Amino acid sequence: MSDTKQSVITVRGLDEQGQRISSKNFEEAVRKAAESADELILESFGQHNIGLRLGSRERPLTIHVKGPAGQRLGCMGMPGATIICEGSSSDDVGYLNIGADVIVKGDATNGVCNAMAGGRVMIGGSIGARGLTMTKWNPDYERPEMWVLGSVGDTFAEFNCGGIGVVCGVNPKNPANVLGYRPCLGMVGGKIFYRGATDGSYSTTNAKLGPLNDEEWLWLIERLPEYLDKIGRSELLPTLSVREEWQVLAAITPQERALMFSGPMPMAEFRRRIWDQGFGGGDPLRDIAPGLERSVIGVIEPGDFRRKKPFWANRDAAAPCTFFCPIHIPTIDRLRLIREGRTEEAYEMLLRYTPLPASVCGTICPNLCIQNCSREKIDYSIDASVLGRAVRTVDPPKAKARIGKKVAIIGGGPAGMAVAWHLALNGIEAHIFEKDSRLGGKLGQTIPWERLSQAVWDMEIERFCKTENLHVNLGVSMSRDKVEELKNEFDYVVIAVGTHQPRTLSFPGHERVIPALDYLKAAKSDSPMATGKQVVVIGAGNVGCDVAAEAYRLGADQVTLVDIQKPLAFGKERAAAETLGATFKWPFMTREVTAEGVVGADGTVLPAQTVIISIGDIPSLPFLPESVEVVKVGGAAWIKTDEAGRTSDPRILAVGDVERPGLATNALGAGKRTADYLIATCNGRDWLPFRQRMIEYESLTLAHYDPVSDRGVTEDQQAARCLSCGSCRDCHLCETICPTGAISRREITPGADGVDYEYVSDDDKCIACGFCADTCPCGIWVLRPY
Repeated sequence: MSDTKQSVITVRGLDEQGQRISSKNFEEAVRKAAESADELILESFGQHNIGLRLGSRERPLTIHVKGPAGQRLGCMGMPGATIICEGSSSDDVGYLNIGADVIVKGDATNGVCNAMAGGRVMIGGSIGARGLTMTKWNPDYERPEMWVLGSVGDTFAEFNCGGIGVVCGVNPKNPANVLGYRPCLGMVGGKIFYRGATDGSYSTTNAKLGPLNDEEWLWLIERLPEYLDKIGRSELLPTLSVREEWQVLAAITPQERALMFSGPMPMAEFRRRIWDQGFGGGDPLRDIAPGLERSVIGVIEPGDFRRKKPFWANRDAAAPCTFFCPIHIPTIDRLRLIREGRTEEAYEMLLRYTPLPASVCGTICPNLCIQNCSREKIDYSIDASVLGRAVRTVDPPKAKARIGKKVAIIGGGPAGMAVAWHLALNGIEAHIFEKDSRLGGKLGQTIPWERLSQAVWDMEIERFCKTENLHVNLGVSMSRDKVEELKNEFDYVVIAVGTHQPRTLSFPGHERVIPALDYLKAAKSDSPMATGKQVVVIGAGNVGCDVAAEAYRLGADQVTLVDIQKPLAFGKERAAAETLGATFKWPFMTREVTAEGVVGADGTVLPAQTVIISIGDIPSLPFLPESVEVVKVGGAAWIKTDEAGRTSDPRILAVGDVERPGLATNALGAGKRTADYLIATCNGRDWLPFRQRMIEYESLTLAHYDPVSDRGVTEDQQAARCLSCGSCRDCHLCETICPTGAISRREITPGADGVDYEYVSDDDKCIACGFCADTCPCGIWVLRPY
């Protein structure tokens, strides 16, 4: 075989006489082919150990298995390897996997993911017994994951030590019990997300059952589309996106398990009942370390005799508002500046995170920061919308000096505006090329002015256009040749065109139906579409609610929103539609649209003179160069990007809805992320994405905060109520309560956050009593092993 690298090599599992070759010889042939290829097509005939120790992060390898796969497919799979089995597979898929993606589009039998320590195994059918058993997890790496579309067999997740399992319950082998008999026995770590019925035989001493919290649901819903795409079942995404149908089994911690059997007890009783019973009055180290110093350590010894030591972990963890905000706005810092009377600095700080604080944060955003605010555990969340609207008239921050770099941004919606804004403020010339006659994309084109104040919007657009280093070109259409010209003229090109091609359905009478995007754009123009007294909106999401509101404004008396599943609409949009009189009907499958109205699958007719379809929009990318790779999901092409927004073309990046659909805040966050990457790159620095963990609510001492009778309507009121999660409030409580006077405050050189002090603990005085950690309102002081 030649040493020259080939992109694709095929290896057959038969010899020249058409006889099956052994697994050993087949493995040797595959390994030889992998030396000179980055993609293998294996025509297998039941050979075992396919994919064993192949591929690496430096030399990624994709393996397509076209024939019957034997045992241990993906065994010892390496990071960088992708193994795709087009059919079903035998026992022990992903056995000892340490990083490979193993995809089986059919069923798998017993032992899937047995002793897996890394990577992902994705099954397009069901599996047999003992799946996800003895799975391991090193906290320094990503958790191993197992995805199953159907159901699993008995003794699932036995002795699971940290792996994540997802069982979707689609066409399960046993619809009455998708998790099999006796799952989670001996499980000490990890979680099992599942959908469907079970027999309730899971081990209650090893796992606890409950609904998904916000963080778990976000984890699941972000990863579902990729999994379904990998197994070729993207059409199931709406079916699997109903949060109420999912549950999670989480491992019970050792502390919780101990309490199950013994309950809280005094230390003396614990020693008598547990310790002495187990070690005969001795200790577990006596036999292996007889010369170890055995003297009793004093209860209040300082210095090296302490079991733990306090650390001032200021800003080590993010507040929930910052963690859940797609832009990661440090709201606690903004409120701290307001408390200190530095309001102008607070305004400037906010504007350095978003160009549209009043329009998005203050008006249309569902405010994930508010939904997850720790203050909710006392009385009411901080109202971030009050803070956003306060900045509507503030001038843009002063831009840094130019550094001689230029970036072209194709698209002037929220994602494109965010990229241009951050680049311009950091001394990089930003040139927007927008097809429409105005900036803002769907924000300006489709959201009703009743929900997004036109006066506020116009003020923010005016501020945006006044920014130094920022140039706006309107009415510019794109072509492949034009993109190539931009690549030659600019250092980088960023694609941010959003999704402006409506999805449609081909039922009889579809030509009578108006796309929601067209209807909303016309509603905000001088020529709105004629609207009948009875209107039916197919698709009951938030955009459908905006359509309903505009239909009422344009003369409708009755608006009905229909959907095949529970409506996804929520928040302000749904509240506005229902206030006007809109009704929701589901499940409702549209069979056809006639002159009389919308006909359902059961023959029900919903009278309508106007029918509007609102089932989402997709990107329109005829100008996209062939050098930019796309991913096809759900019948649409989306630009494939990495964590920084980079595409397969090193000079082209993409942000916003062309990567994946989301909220306006997601588009602004993607724009800032990619701008930060370009700023770092153009200045010769490494780019660091947001990586902070979220502070645990249990770390906060909520007793120090008084409830209030109203939510507050001013910035000062919001600032006073903030818990300052994970960020020191300089309250001196730790210094005051320390019984040995070990804690003191000292001034330091201000860092990037402007903080000019720190609290320190004197090891010679500290006795590790934990009073500082127990009393810190903000969760700053933590005790760690010394």
